[in-house]
Amino acid sequence: MTVFILNIVPILSFAASLGLLGLATYQFLNPSFHFWPPPDDQLWKRAVFMGLFRTMVYGLVVVSALHLWQSGAQVFSVVNISAILLIFIGFLIAFAATGVLGWSNAFGSKEGLRTSGIFKYSRNPIYIATWLGLAGWALLVPQAFVVAALLCWGLLYLVAIFLEERWLAQEYGDAFEAYCRSVRRYL
Repeated sequence: MTVFILNIVPILSFAASLGLLGLATYQFLNPSFHFWPPPDDQLWKRAVFMGLFRTMVYGLVVVSALHLWQSGAQVFSVVNISAILLIFIGFLIAFAATGVLGWSNAFGSKEGLRTSGIFKYSRNPIYIATWLGLAGWALLVPQAFVVAALLCWGLLYLVAIFLEERWLAQEYGDAFEAYCRSVRRYL
């Protein structure tokens, strides 16, 4: 079972991350195709997104945990402490910002434009914080398929910014344009 997990699951996680990045990139290049945020009237797109995203994340978690357990990683090395701090800080901020945004709103429900709290400093704090966490994860588990999947995840979030901004401009019009003029895309 461990051999299966260490050989197949990383490939599945990478394939899922590549699939998500491919769909997002296709939408970026072809705006008539709408995948992200998933349209409310096309639940299959939400199901495909969630299936691929969960395959990527859960696979990465399992493979990373097994790698760390089998390798007997030195927890108290400078690199590992730095990596763990980046993971903890990055994902803590990302989850907190998603909570402020609202989980449904984060997945395309139109529950209002958030411009307060952490969103008054960055239009994309969730993505920025996640990039910190992904960098830490890559430092902690420097395995080829893990790093490749993390890189695809990071690129997916880069493309997603532009997809979401296009969608937010359509949904919130002038309010979003005013927000863009007062708050930077990144920091």
